[in-house]
Amino acid sequence: MTDAGRSGPSGDAPDTDADGPQKLEALFNELAAAADGTSITLGEILDALEKRSFGPLLLLPTLVSIMPVIGMLPGVTWAMSGLTLLISLHFLANSRRLWLPQRVRRFEVSADAFRRGVDWVRPWLRRVDQVIEPRFHILFDWPWTMGFAALCVVMSLAMFAASIVPGGVVVPALGIVIMAAGLTVRDGLVLVLGAIASASALWAVWLIVG
Repeated sequence: MTDAGRSGPSGDAPDTDADGPQKLEALFNELAAAADGTSITLGEILDALEKRSFGPLLLLPTLVSIMPVIGMLPGVTWAMSGLTLLISLHFLANSRRLWLPQRVRRFEVSADAFRRGVDWVRPWLRRVDQVIEPRFHILFDWPWTMGFAALCVVMSLAMFAASIVPGGVVVPALGIVIMAAGLTVRDGLVLVLGAIASASALWAVWLIVG
């Protein structure tokens, strides 16, 4: 479906630059434009991200899971947690193609709800776009990328654990959202802040489920 996991020059590090730095607002405007019917499937949304890096692929399900308009719909939290885990595993394995079961690709939500969710998050994306920029490029090389990929796997599992409490998925999801934003814009500082937020979120999830 996508070449997001193409090997980098060394052949060892997950590819985080398949399409270069990207503005977050423009990315989600593109996704909203893809929702032009009465409903939109997960496969159609992911097809709109074809050949993108793992940053946007991770950003999509985690951000959707915390959007009030969409995240509260039945089954969305578990579906987005599962999708985040699958993408994180592909990221860690440096897979050349993102494979998803057809059952997952057929998962659908109201196109109107999706567009309203994008409208809700757009002002925040615009503010974030104003303060993040490509920097600290060394953090996008091996072995740093492997560490961030492994952390994304752990955090996606934490999303499942936290989802037993209404609204609890927001805690671990925010950590991945920040890391995914850093990956998308190639901002190493934001990537590190996301890792710190994720470590804090793991402690919070332990308190939630403990």
